[in-house]
Amino acid sequence: MNDMYNSEHHEESVLNSPDDTGLTNHQKAALVGAWSLVKQDMVSHGVNVFIRLFEEHPKYLEYFDFTQDDAAEELRENKSLHAHALNVMHLIGALIDYGLDNPLMFKCSLSKMMKNHKKHGVNKEDVTIVCGIIMEYCLEALDQRGSTTLEEAFSSFMKSIADTFDE
Repeated sequence: MNDMYNSEHHEESVLNSPDDTGLTNHQKAALVGAWSLVKQDMVSHGVNVFIRLFEEHPKYLEYFDFTQDDAAEELRENKSLHAHALNVMHLIGALIDYGLDNPLMFKCSLSKMMKNHKKHGVNKEDVTIVCGIIMEYCLEALDQRGSTTLEEAFSSFMKSIADTFDE
């Protein structure tokens, strides 16, 4: 009887312990489920994230060159913005869909992203701000504000992304 309790307790402990990605199995499941809804329209969600970023932190507009689409009358219509937003959403999707089950791929993908962004003067504070906006937006878009498991999952996930800039 005691062995069965210890075995169940150990399994529960493993499910609730973060791995090298910084997430527990419960958090991973919550993220995968939520992302399956977000990825149905990654361009719109990505553009909305960046529009919110620029509205709340206008200084970040200087980090980007959106001049390739000179036909766009508004930033929201700019195809250069759409392309960057889609790249960001694809990275997040790859981290969730493939990296959560493969911590080494997770780490390698984040390392590559970090190196690319540091070349352009992006630092941990910048990434933390963007990650916070992505998290807030996704929770609102999914009508999941107040979902403790999903909020904790997004928070741990985004912290893992930002912490890459400590390397």
